[in-house]
Formats: sequence, C-alpha cells, structure tokens
Amino acid sequence: MAFPLTFNQRIQIKSQKNRLQNVCFGLPMQKRICFGAVMKIAVARFWYEANSFSPFTVGMAEFRAREWLRGDAVGSAFRGTATEIGGALEWADARPEVELVFSRCASAPPGGPVKQELLDEIVAEIAGDPLFHDVDGIYLSLHGASLGTESLASEEEIVCRLRACYPETPIVASFDMHACPTQRMVAALNGAAVYRTYPHIDMAETAVIALELLAQNITGEIRSSVLMQRINKILPSFGMRTAPGAPMTEVVHIANEQVSAFDGVFAVCPFASFAYADTPAANAGVLVTYAERSAAERAAAAVCRKMVSLRKKFTPKLRAASEVLQSRPWDGGKRIAILEPSDNPLSGGGGDTPGLFKAALDMGVPEGSVFAFFNDSALVARAAESGLNSQLDVALGGQLDRRFGAPVAISVYVEKLTMGRFVNAGPMEAGRPTELGPTVLLRSGPLRIIVTSAAQSPNDINYFTLHGINLEHVPVLLAKAKNHFMAALGPIFDRVIQVDTLGPAMANTYALPFQHVPVERFDLS
Repeated sequence: MAFPLTFNQRIQIKSQKNRLQNVCFGLPMQKRICFGAVMKIAVARFWYEANSFSPFTVGMAEFRAREWLRGDAVGSAFRGTATEIGGALEWADARPEVELVFSRCASAPPGGPVKQELLDEIVAEIAGDPLFHDVDGIYLSLHGASLGTESLASEEEIVCRLRACYPETPIVASFDMHACPTQRMVAALNGAAVYRTYPHIDMAETAVIALELLAQNITGEIRSSVLMQRINKILPSFGMRTAPGAPMTEVVHIANEQVSAFDGVFAVCPFASFAYADTPAANAGVLVTYAERSAAERAAAAVCRKMVSLRKKFTPKLRAASEVLQSRPWDGGKRIAILEPSDNPLSGGGGDTPGLFKAALDMGVPEGSVFAFFNDSALVARAAESGLNSQLDVALGGQLDRRFGAPVAISVYVEKLTMGRFVNAGPMEAGRPTELGPTVLLRSGPLRIIVTSAAQSPNDINYFTLHGINLEHVPVLLAKAKNHFMAALGPIFDRVIQVDTLGPAMANTYALPFQHVPVERFDLS
C-alpha cells in the first residue's frame, strides 16, 4: 500500500474542500513508503489556554460544554471539522493502512487556571490509559498554554509520563502558536508542529504535519527529535496576524526556508508564547524537528534572529476606547468594528469588563449598533423570567471582577431570547458546534447588547445570526474579540480597530501582577 507524503515548503490552499490535500510546508518530499500491516496510532487531546489573571477558574462544566470525549465518540463529533482532530480523521481516511484510536480528548474555551483536581484527573487519565499499550505511535493535540490552580506545566506532565511508560514509541504533538513549551517536554517528543496562521485557520493542516512526522518515525524512515531555542522575549499577539507584510508572516517565511536549507531538518515551527500565562515557560522561540542536531541548531538560530530583529514591530499601539469613539470613525457611512482585546475570551477574558461599553454610552454610537457581549447568566435568567419586550433596569459588566471597572447601570428592553447553540460557519473551526448557554438580546437606545451565559468570543457569523442580527446592516460593532475576529468577520467591515481598555488581557502587561515571568521578557525596546 503506497503512503503518500504531501509536503513541499509552503502552504497552498486552493479551496476549503481540498485544503488537506494541499498542505505543502514543513517536511521535504520523500519517497513513497509501503506498509505491509496496519499502522495503529493513538490520539489524545488536551487543548486549553489559561490566563492567570482571568476572573474565574475552569472546571468540568466548561470542558463538558465544549469537548469531553473518548473512543468512537471523538470521530462522530469531529469528522468534517476544521480542527486538529478533524484533520487527523481526514488524513487517516485517505490511508487504509492507518487506524486511529482515541484516548481522552478534552478542551474548554480559554479562561482562568483549571481547578487542580480536574487537571490531575485529565493528566492521569491520558498518561495512564492502557489504550497506548499496543499502538505504533502517539499523536497528542496540545494547546501548550494550560495552567492549573497549582501546577504550571500540565502538558509537560502528560508527555513525560507517556515517554516514561513507552520509551521506544514515537510521540509527536501539535501546538497553538501561543504555546509555552518546556525543555523537559520537548526532550520527550519525536516531533512537533505549531499553527502557522493567526487567525488559526490551519488547525487541521497542523495535525497533518504532526501525523506525517509520526508516520515516518513509525516506519523508520526517520528517527527524529525536537530542539527548542527561545529568545527571552514574549511577543504580544495584538499585531501578530499572519497577514501580508506582518512581522509574524516574515518569521514564518524564514522558518519555512530553513527546511529546504538544511538536510536532516524536517519541520521548523516558531511560537510566540502566551503573554498572560504566569509561568516560567512563557518565552517565544522555535521548535525544530530534526535528525541532524547541528543543522537544527543553525535553523533555530536563524528563526530566533529574525524574531529578535522584528520584536519592536510586535509592540501594541492601541488608542483608548474613548478617543476612538470620540473621533466617530463611522462618519461618511463607513461600517466599523471596534474590538476590545483586553477582555477577549480567546485570550482568557471573562466577558465582564465595562470599559468599551461605558465609552460607547458616553460618546454615542449610531442607531443599529451592536455590543457583543457580556457574560452574565444571572441576567439572562432574569430577562427570560421577565419575558420579551419587558423593560429592566440592569447593571452590565463588573459582575465577576471589579478590578477593571464598576458595573454600568442602564435601562434595557428584552428583544430576543435564545438557547445559545450554533454551528461555526468558519473558516476557523468550521463545522464545530458552539454553546453560549442561554442568551438574551437587549436594546437600549441605538444599541443592541448580547448577553450570554458563557464566555465565547464573537468570531463567527452564526454567533450573530443566532440573535437575528445581520452584520451587513450594523454600522458599528463593538466586540470583545481580537485577531481571530478577522478570519470570518473582518471582511464584512470597512475598518476594524482594536482599542485599549483595562482587562485581564490588556496591552500593558506591566500592570498585571506576574510572579513567575521575568519583567525583561516584556521589554521589546
């Protein structure tokens, strides 16, 4: 049975339908390999990003609402989705010689640290799963920036415990661009792949890279290790979109060049780290999968030099929310999206800070504008009890945490109630179900306000369709979002502006009480 390897030196995506057939970076083209028997690969997943300054910790309810699966249920949930597991399933479907078996697959929306008892349960279940006893290789889908209420390196614990149990079994992992990998974890891997796009629309492709590396290690075509080199800096994500001319795009380009420049180097994957994870491992750098150590060191050094040379371009330059709103950027009929990244749930925000909302009330916005969103399950329940078209006096924001501002008192009308369920249209995580919990759409003067029962970034068109909102007719959208917003919703607006407010993911990291990250890592001067 022929084993087709699909990598050259860059990504080519011709259409959403055939994206996986056209992933072309990361691994040099090798000769086709023939297998005489089934290749059995075990898959486990722990995908969580923790903001140390989030107003809440995360428990089982958040994981069950998003992803708490194992066995055959994993394939049923993920087939056809633009996710790592979706990519793994499509990769295996094209190869009759490959069998995937699934251990625990768990993820939750970003937030605060995971409750330690639950984190210990997840680590123990994956690391001690007898499923791994009779497999040829292990693929781990890891975000790379999880934290517990006590532990600071749970992914390291998973990988190292598996390596101790299975010293000869190839283990490969995929990571988010904002991972915080440790040297001990990296030393236990045979290969690593990292998202190359931000917004992260290449999750499925990243899994394919990891699985191709794993397959080559299983068959003995290569026997690889992973090298990590870091720059003692954390690159803020505000300006990290991989758009043409952007600094991260240049870094990814240099990384891709190293694969063709050096024999014995199979994948070169830069990562920026996560600026709100208070862990010693928060530190940008590069992961190189290699067979030739000296070549890997040279490749890593080239990428790190590029990161250091471009560091100043990653410095966020955001204007205050009140200043932006006072300038009335919508004048002349322009349709504007104003983003509040300091409370972006995909950076660990809680959907609770009042800064942008208060500025909008103080400065005024055009009729038909929308604010998305506040996370307040108690208010949703109160609105549901009051009923459609009822009037309520409410306090918005500052319900979970008043460090970043006091609640804003306002009178509203209840316009729409929903159960908060939709399927992502994509491109990011296309086909994946999303649970907001029960929601309410409120109206106050010219502004409609979405209130949810869970903190989920408003990055998908169906988030708004659920609430009867056609974004084509919205003059100003105020959203607790960041760069991922651009994948689906950026093209809808004439201009997208990120503004600065107080919050757990604010631009001024110096104002946050870090304990484990040296302050010099935030100095990009």
